[in-house]
Amino acid sequence: MSPYTAFNLGVDGFALIVMLILLYTSIISFDNTQDVRFMKRALIMLFSVLLFDFFSWLMDGRKGSTIHVLLNIDITLYYIAQIYAVIVWAQYVQYRVMRRVMSRQNVWISIVLPLGAVFVLLITNPLTHYTFSISAGNTYDRGPLSAPIALLVMGYLLFTSIWVMYKRSKELLGSTRREYAILAGFVIPPFIGAVIQMSHYGISLIWPMTTISMLLLYINRSRDEISIDALTGLNNRGSLDKYLLERVHENSDERLTLILMDVDKFKIINDELGHDMGDVALREVAEIIRQSFSSGHNFIARYGGDEFVVVIPQVDDPRMIDGFMRSLTTNVEHFNSTGDFPIQLSISCGTAFYPKNEIHTPEDLLKAADAQMYEEKERHHQLMGYKR
Repeated sequence: MSPYTAFNLGVDGFALIVMLILLYTSIISFDNTQDVRFMKRALIMLFSVLLFDFFSWLMDGRKGSTIHVLLNIDITLYYIAQIYAVIVWAQYVQYRVMRRVMSRQNVWISIVLPLGAVFVLLITNPLTHYTFSISAGNTYDRGPLSAPIALLVMGYLLFTSIWVMYKRSKELLGSTRREYAILAGFVIPPFIGAVIQMSHYGISLIWPMTTISMLLLYINRSRDEISIDALTGLNNRGSLDKYLLERVHENSDERLTLILMDVDKFKIINDELGHDMGDVALREVAEIIRQSFSSGHNFIARYGGDEFVVVIPQVDDPRMIDGFMRSLTTNVEHFNSTGDFPIQLSISCGTAFYPKNEIHTPEDLLKAADAQMYEEKERHHQLMGYKR
């Protein structure tokens, strides 16, 4: 066994163990949401690529007609799996950023056509040897189309990263920017592996290096499970509690404003349109709030149910809040004017300021905001003629 073969088997074997651990823990740790399903598919496909690569090195150079056939099958599956792996990755990224599944037209363009072209090349490869060839001694050699396929793989990863960086440039929510940076940086370890692989023929590092990217993604996803609301992508109640505890206490010199918001008629939306549409309403409201309070270092969270909280640091002047509230009203009116949702959305708000004489704890701050919000909601209900 050559040193290159031993090295590649060792690297692939280690990467396979890491991927198997990530796949197993993702199955038992995460809820079965759409984005988690995409992540699991990506893990399965990357595991498959590494497995095919491992067996190709294990059989490379071994004599026998059976080995010759198995090696041809293994490398054919390896090429198909790596194309599909990056396509599944692109689907995962698209869903994490846009919060919706790829359209049928985009599926045809990004999946069916590339996979179909590669499949035709690989089926005809025993006659053309355009993609790869296996010598009489059962050693693998690249074909003239091997490099273009590798460029296609890297092109998918690079384009996805550029697109995410563009989306990140327009995103102001800190937790989302952090996730986008990790998604965009996914291409860096395999790119380093590609450079090493091209400069040292015989070393296979692109896909083992991708394991590093998946590990970073998994760590971030695990952190999000603790701190991020899965439905809206905002901070969750636990993150809000931690944020307030750090700033509202007897030794604090912080100044801040807390705005508690509640979606009007939310029970009617759930009862008349169903809980799926209720989830849509919550996501839309979350996006409206995100856009309205995007400037500065504002902390935005889903408090629970149909309630949201915005904490504006270093501000305790009611006059300075007016601009944010006007932006919220304008964005709600703009959304309603589009007719994208069958019921007109409205939001009741309550505001509380810290420090105040009667406010000493996060609970005091939230209760003060809730009391004002309840008063505003009652006014809305009286004007619109229905009960809370």
